[in-house]
Amino acid sequence: MAESSPMIEQYRRIKKEYREMVLFFRLGDFYEMFAEDALEVSSLLNLTLTSRNGLPMCGVPYHASRSYIARLLRLGKKIAICEQLTEPGRGRGLIERQVVEVITPGTTVDDDFLEKGAANYLAALAQYGTFFSFAYIDISTADFWATSFPSEGAEERIRREIERVQPKEIIVQESLLESHRYVQESILERPGLVVNRWADWLFDLDRSRKRLEQQFGTANLKAFNLLDKSPEIISAGVLLVYIDDTARSVLPHLKQLHRYGDEEFVGIDEASQKNLELVRNMRDGDVHFSLVEVMDHTKTSMGRRLLYWRILHPIRNVMAIEKRLSMVEMLYHRQDLLSKIREYLSHASDLERLASRLAMDKAHGKDLVALRTSLSVFENLSQLLKECQIPSEYGDAPDNTALQKLIALKNELEQAILDDPSILLTEGNLIRPGYSKELDELQNLKNNGRQMLEAYLEEERQITGINTLKIKYNRLIGYYFEVTKSNLSLVPPHFIRRQGVVGGERYTTDRLAALEAEINGASDRIIELEKKLFLEIRQRAKTLINELGAAGRRMAELDVCQSLARAATAYGWTRPQVTYEQKLHIIEGRHPVVEAHLPRGEFIPNDIILDTKGIAFALITGPNMAGKSTYLRQTALITLMAQIGSFVPAREAHIGIVDKIFCRVGASDNVARGESTFLVEMNETANILHGATTQSLVIMDEVGRGTGTNDGLSIAWAVCEELLEHIQCRTLFATHYHELSRIEHPRLANRSMEVLEQDGRILFLRKLKEGATEESYGLFVAQLAGLPERVLTRAAQIMDRLRRQESELKIQLATMTLPLPETLQKSSAEPPSPDNNVTIIKELLNLDLDRITPLEALARLYTWKENLVSASNRPKKQKAASRSLFGEDL
Repeated sequence: MAESSPMIEQYRRIKKEYREMVLFFRLGDFYEMFAEDALEVSSLLNLTLTSRNGLPMCGVPYHASRSYIARLLRLGKKIAICEQLTEPGRGRGLIERQVVEVITPGTTVDDDFLEKGAANYLAALAQYGTFFSFAYIDISTADFWATSFPSEGAEERIRREIERVQPKEIIVQESLLESHRYVQESILERPGLVVNRWADWLFDLDRSRKRLEQQFGTANLKAFNLLDKSPEIISAGVLLVYIDDTARSVLPHLKQLHRYGDEEFVGIDEASQKNLELVRNMRDGDVHFSLVEVMDHTKTSMGRRLLYWRILHPIRNVMAIEKRLSMVEMLYHRQDLLSKIREYLSHASDLERLASRLAMDKAHGKDLVALRTSLSVFENLSQLLKECQIPSEYGDAPDNTALQKLIALKNELEQAILDDPSILLTEGNLIRPGYSKELDELQNLKNNGRQMLEAYLEEERQITGINTLKIKYNRLIGYYFEVTKSNLSLVPPHFIRRQGVVGGERYTTDRLAALEAEINGASDRIIELEKKLFLEIRQRAKTLINELGAAGRRMAELDVCQSLARAATAYGWTRPQVTYEQKLHIIEGRHPVVEAHLPRGEFIPNDIILDTKGIAFALITGPNMAGKSTYLRQTALITLMAQIGSFVPAREAHIGIVDKIFCRVGASDNVARGESTFLVEMNETANILHGATTQSLVIMDEVGRGTGTNDGLSIAWAVCEELLEHIQCRTLFATHYHELSRIEHPRLANRSMEVLEQDGRILFLRKLKEGATEESYGLFVAQLAGLPERVLTRAAQIMDRLRRQESELKIQLATMTLPLPETLQKSSAEPPSPDNNVTIIKELLNLDLDRITPLEALARLYTWKENLVSASNRPKKQKAASRSLFGEDL
């Protein structure tokens, strides 16, 4: 058992209050961790594990602690910083210690701990009556949002919000985790998400409302479109309470709460966000080969954050989209202006986060240098904005009064702050020479103390006539004049005797004592005065938080616009026409990501024409590798890009606003949730059929492929019916089930990917054409993959026999038309007679062609043939009308 000591007991008392956090316990020049903290941190950070009094222990140097804290935060840990409040000394007893700061992934504002270019959201989820309340905040930028939605059928909405917001930390009502499995799956299974389980009683509406009213200085929340019992209040208020308990900072920069509904943004469910690879690819989760990689030509962190936000939050307001497009178009046509803006922005720092640290009294010297540089950039940009009158979502360019205030602040920072100041207030090295006369005198005293003593010595030599007078120093009596015995008669009255020595006497004067005090105390006084001046400057800057926040938003917006204009220039994108008509007309559309990674001109463009008043459903057949999935995804991405307010990769595009985008392409099993590939596919399909509306865009690829052919075809067919007859939305449906091309419907058009067969070779042209195709070219793809020649030859033989047998059995689907329900009912009401032919047909229809081996298939064919031959030799019975599963006479 570990031995105890007063210091260890002190550690245990403090740790008891911060059980869920790693306690950084200050011991001299190190932060030490003990017991379970030491075991965990030493493993996570690869630190040497030692022990103290038998207690596991590891530590990090105080001066290098920030890099270790940043690593722990990225690993989802919360940290409590425990500092020494008293100085060590003999006879002083135990050093007083206290936790002075709590750092969590969702509440930090320190640049060293934040991911540049990414939001840092803290979220909260609660239930109020029959509604879920969801809110999130980034205190490093004062971005604060809240929404609510019915708790019934909320599974996909919660998944969508979590995936779209991507919080670093979340506070969740404990009963929700216990009673809703999908809440557990959405939150507890999300990698790196720090989860705070709060008891239900902590989610109190009245407390939350009062905390919000206190924050905004209002008597109610009507200005934020919230009533006294609006569900959004609970989660939003809980966030502020949590920040009070952890960050322990006032939030004067937090002046707005945005209440939003599902109708404001385009709904993109969790699976579709992943399938479309909007901000990360599906292979390794990296940004490479994602949409944001192609669109991101931003120059600032705040611009990059806004671009990410827009990609994940496409809007549905045509006027707002047109305003964004006009901004991009102006820069697109003014390449000289675009180049200037990009050059200016390249020198800007993250003004939004600088303003937040300033508001929370956490800005240090280097922050103020970055602030002055950014204000200089903003001054230059403001002049350009006035000349070009570039429109803005945030209103007109800053008025002259606000701009002059910011310029005045920039000028003061240039005059006051050194170019390379210290981060710590306790080290000095902050204020520029010439800013403060008093500070200059102290600096002069510190740097020129010897010269001052020499000058004073010369004065006294002149006054006393003692040419051999000297100033010396020792630690016992400090500075003194030394007078030899032969000159003692010349000592003036203002000399004060301090000490006698063998060769003479030692004296001081009031002025010499004052000089000594000034020289010895100059360093301490410099540090104190620099700290005082710095805090005064920071406080004056803090009064301009509103103006700084507005400037940051304007610069971020301009950065996104120039980024989109730059991308449009680099990749040849065009301005789309966006309307409320339910059309989707894309001429020579291209996949923005695939095209960007191919040599210029190699990508094959394709058209898509859909209209809910005419052809709204494109059924696309064709072999693997022909480009079906790329074509589907590019249609969804072009639509999304238009509703972001971006130019699009197409020669022409008329995009009718969509309310939701669903993209079901590809699937893999989810081992963590115990879901097979087919179940994942069906979950995504069910979500589409339940969530899609007439205004939605649905992209579906290979529905039903994860099960047997018969089951898969039936499901795919029924899904097509549902989309055509009931939902009636714009749909692209790619399939390998060529039988689906027999569906006849006035809203459906068959399309296929063109293939060129020449001299026994197959060339995928990746060009969409009218009409369906019956060929899958599976053997050709298998050949490309390198299957052995023997296997390919055998497969060709088996395929030929299967086709001949299919022809003999005459299983035809040509007469199949929509709708089917009555036919299916009739079929079930008149069961097929158990004659031999029907038995064989049923066996064939139930056969799983995706799983049967070639040998098994051949054996079945021989058996069926023998049975048919045998049956033909028996006496014939009266023939009963027999119907297939699809209602056809057989």
